[in-house]
Amino acid sequence: MKTNLKLVVNTHLAQPRAKTSFGPMLNIRELPLSQRPSTVIETKKPSYLLLGTVVLLHIAAALVLVNNKTTPPEIKPVAPMMVSLVSNPIPEAEVVPIVPVQPEPQPVVKPVVKQKPIVKEKVPTPEPVVQQPVVSEPVNAPETPPTPEVVEAKAPVVAEAPKEVEPQPEPVTEPPKFGVAYLNNPAPNYPSSSRRAGEEGRVMLRVLVSTNGNAETVELENSSGFERLDEAAINAVKKWRFIPAKRSNQAVSAYVLVPVKFSLES
Repeated sequence: MKTNLKLVVNTHLAQPRAKTSFGPMLNIRELPLSQRPSTVIETKKPSYLLLGTVVLLHIAAALVLVNNKTTPPEIKPVAPMMVSLVSNPIPEAEVVPIVPVQPEPQPVVKPVVKQKPIVKEKVPTPEPVVQQPVVSEPVNAPETPPTPEVVEAKAPVVAEAPKEVEPQPEPVTEPPKFGVAYLNNPAPNYPSSSRRAGEEGRVMLRVLVSTNGNAETVELENSSGFERLDEAAINAVKKWRFIPAKRSNQAVSAYVLVPVKFSLES
């Protein structure tokens, strides 16, 4: 910044100074400008040099602050620190073995056996044998009138009241019926593994036939000796249909024995 210094130059240098008479106590500032000496500089105007210096310092400080704000300092990455937390070992809890408490043996109480009183059997005393007198036929004896026989009157016999007899269930008149021909019951499948092994035999099954003619339960009565043949027979009979047993023309559930034969020749 350029500083402008204004100097008041008296234009009347060429002219001869006029003699002025100032009093001894007269101040120069109190004189009019035209009467002041030419070498005196105005003191009322501020010092522009000092002001310019202060402004330059402020501008320099502002530039420094701006440079500091626009270019942030480089932040160096901090190397990560590996911190491992070591915990104190937890002491294992002592395992206290559980000792089973044995129950105190209870005293064995012997059962008191009551002795039955001995009853002496009464021995029946033998009745005295009365010998019947032997009557011999009289020889040439006169006939005597027969003595009348005395008949003792017996007490009247009172008939006992008839006991109520519980009615027994009527026997099953018609047992359950089954048949492959007229009930379309499928024949049991002959297992191929049993054929290759040469297994054959006769299975007897005990079947509970319901009132609807279904096989409620199928039990093995007699085995064929081979488990595969027994299972094949049971699985087939479970699907069979039966004619239920009848009692007084009413269908009832009953058991029936069903034979199933497995033969390699058939």
